Amino acid sequence: MFRELRQRFGLHPRAWLHSALTYSRFIGRIKPGLLAGTEAELRARLAASSRAWEPVLLEVPVGQRIVVIAPHPDDESIGAGGLLLAHRGKASVNIVTLFNGVGGGQLGAEPWIDTPAYKSRLANARKGELAEVAARLQASSTHAIDLPDGYAAPRPEDAQKLRSIVSALRPDVVLIPWFLDDLPDHRMANLLYAAACADLDCMVLGFEVWSLCHPNALFDTTAWLDEKLRLVDLYRTQTATVDYARLVTGLSLTRGFHLGAGQKRACAAEAFLALPNRDYCDIVRAYYGTPGSLSDAAKRFFRPDHL
Repeated sequence: MFRELRQRFGLHPRAWLHSALTYSRFIGRIKPGLLAGTEAELRARLAASSRAWEPVLLEVPVGQRIVVIAPHPDDESIGAGGLLLAHRGKASVNIVTLFNGVGGGQLGAEPWIDTPAYKSRLANARKGELAEVAARLQASSTHAIDLPDGYAAPRPEDAQKLRSIVSALRPDVVLIPWFLDDLPDHRMANLLYAAACADLDCMVLGFEVWSLCHPNALFDTTAWLDEKLRLVDLYRTQTATVDYARLVTGLSLTRGFHLGAGQKRACAAEAFLALPNRDYCDIVRAYYGTPGSLSDAAKRFFRPDHL
């Protein structure tokens, strides 16, 4: 019988059995909670697209007072380093970091260690790296809120700290990782910002680090790509464990291809989700909720047992 089956279908029955036992490892299953989360994300994406405009080419200066909300020291350079370099001497650039950055990277050849002493040294090293970058960018100021990496229970007082800093800087442009950037700390940064700063009169440029947005604004960074890579290299604690230079190069050239400038579309660019601040914050709050009242979508990314 096995011989007949093999001749007829060209497959040995043992192969069928093997497929039946192993196929689920590749297909998996869809969890009901994931379906609900996907629906909420689609609504947020559609809301962002419906309030956006046709893709535009950003020009210097995009504003006179730029505030960068960087979840960790290095995000500002990875996501928007070219734009910031282009604004040296042309705008006030201010960098606000939210998290202390002790959850990633390492000190030299010394591997990451989960001890308070090591984390303290790492946090100080990252602040030192940011200071070097800020000097290269001719930044007007830097500010740190020093929340712990992996912070999962947003508090109104933390949003208020961010509000106090940002409102005092009076930005006309705010740079922040776009609201669905695929890292929990980056999503938390958006939740805190939207809860605290929704009434400010400014524009938001949401930039890319861990995932691609659907951009409606591009900035040609061809002239600044090499120097942007040097900025990223200053974050020695981070490049010791992740090849961020490769990420920046690949993302820059991909977005440059989308921009379409240069011979054979060979240029570099940064992509942004650009929206008026109120519209941007409305979308973020509808998706994530606010401190003390997280949405179901937010609870997928942040630990509800810690709320």
